[in-house]
Amino acid sequence: MVTVLLSLLLFLGAPTVRGSDVGKPNILFVLIDDMGYGDMGYTYPEIKKNITTPLFDKLASEGLILDRYYSQFLCTPARGSLYTGRYAIALGIDDEVFQPYTKECLDRDQILLPEVLRANGYATHLVGKWHLGYARWDCMPCTRGFDTAYGYTQGQIDYMSHRYVPGKKYNDLYFCEEDGDEINWSILPNSTQTYSENLFASRVKGVVEDHNSSQPLFMMYSMQNVHYPFFAPDAYFQEDCLDKANASCVRQAMLNAAQDSLSEVIESYKEAGIWNNTLMIVASDNGAEKSRFASSLPLRGWKNQLFEGGVRVPAFLYSSNPDILVPRGSTSCYVHVTDWYSTLIRWTGGWEAFTEISKVRKSQIDSLDSIDQSTFLFTGDEDTCLRDEILVHINPVKENAAYIKGDYKALFGLQTMLEGGSCDTNERFTFGENCVNWNVTRLYNITDDPFETNNIGKTHPDVLEELKEKIMDYFDELEPLQCTLADSVGAFPTTKMHYFLPFDFEGGIIPDWATYAHDPPSFH
Repeated sequence: MVTVLLSLLLFLGAPTVRGSDVGKPNILFVLIDDMGYGDMGYTYPEIKKNITTPLFDKLASEGLILDRYYSQFLCTPARGSLYTGRYAIALGIDDEVFQPYTKECLDRDQILLPEVLRANGYATHLVGKWHLGYARWDCMPCTRGFDTAYGYTQGQIDYMSHRYVPGKKYNDLYFCEEDGDEINWSILPNSTQTYSENLFASRVKGVVEDHNSSQPLFMMYSMQNVHYPFFAPDAYFQEDCLDKANASCVRQAMLNAAQDSLSEVIESYKEAGIWNNTLMIVASDNGAEKSRFASSLPLRGWKNQLFEGGVRVPAFLYSSNPDILVPRGSTSCYVHVTDWYSTLIRWTGGWEAFTEISKVRKSQIDSLDSIDQSTFLFTGDEDTCLRDEILVHINPVKENAAYIKGDYKALFGLQTMLEGGSCDTNERFTFGENCVNWNVTRLYNITDDPFETNNIGKTHPDVLEELKEKIMDYFDELEPLQCTLADSVGAFPTTKMHYFLPFDFEGGIIPDWATYAHDPPSFH
């Protein structure tokens, strides 16, 4: 691992071979799972972290670090917002991630980013985690704009057996491919001798090797690292930290595995002659899990909280071509995970091609939460930063919410990671003023106090009230929680089912609610 990583660090500094530098740039989006601020070397480097990330640090320093990048608080809402350009509340993903044994599915009325990029001429591929529903065939990625998808449907799998964790009850490794009007699906055989991140890197390299460079490529590389269960093979442990019972050693090994996989992917782009025409985006989906194996320090809080440690995450852009990205260190402009949607669509040709094909309603485009930040991000003009406010989230189950405007961030309700209520079939939550506990308040100046240590709510009641009103403006956008939708809603039935799709149906009977518009795919 060390040899590969060091060789790439040297290679990054060398002149790149100019390949197919004609037409639209390729997009390599690297989504790292559960990486907190304390898991990245370049964030607050003055603070001792007991980890090193030399590849990430070098790429970030030669690109653009998004110092004020915000995502969602958990995996499913983050991915939903990225692909749709909408806050999680508009998707019914207000509280938890999509769970196994359920019929939860990303709203079929939403237009996903890869659908528009494909209309703009891109080959679109997903490798790694999906976690946006699998209860019906048209919930799966190859019916949502991806030409192919290789990876797993749920939030976590065992790194070696590739079976769903916890319980390891079924194999969650699949492949799908769109072939004209047909969707080909395969359940992949277990490969218990191969670390999953190595499998995913190999798949990305294979796609790049077979890709026709005359067509732009959108690669969504959704890593499993550094998500639970915390594990890495022996080869990734450093010589001075071999103790597998030591959380810091395991954490470093997992970071090494992620960097090694990325280094191999970058080399494949170089060998294919397309690296110099590629924009790479690297970002975490949410903050670190509360565990001794992860860190959001020095930020306060963890994944599944609305404190900075749960939603402010590492992110940077890189391109070896200054015509694609002007390298300029870091920026303090607010960028939200929803912004990739409008930014990348505008940057790759806009909506015209897609609207001609689909006859999409203009209202679907105008009602986005996403902001087109393409001018700011790619030209280097700091004055063109367009975002000054972020709805961090509204959670009617935990009865909390948070909002950012300028220097200030207001939080309402208890910022607990425990469930504030059950989400059962017959339970409904009131989407109105009473769905947030306004009696518990916090206000921070996150410019002067980024670690959220000094609650200034009592001395700035006017600011607190203003941000409360901002949150209340979004109540009309709240959609029913996915897990509360009744069976009669066809697209989103809810009761927990004791089987999985498509993985338990090899040779079995597929229930009526699970059928796709076409005949059920055959398994290979």
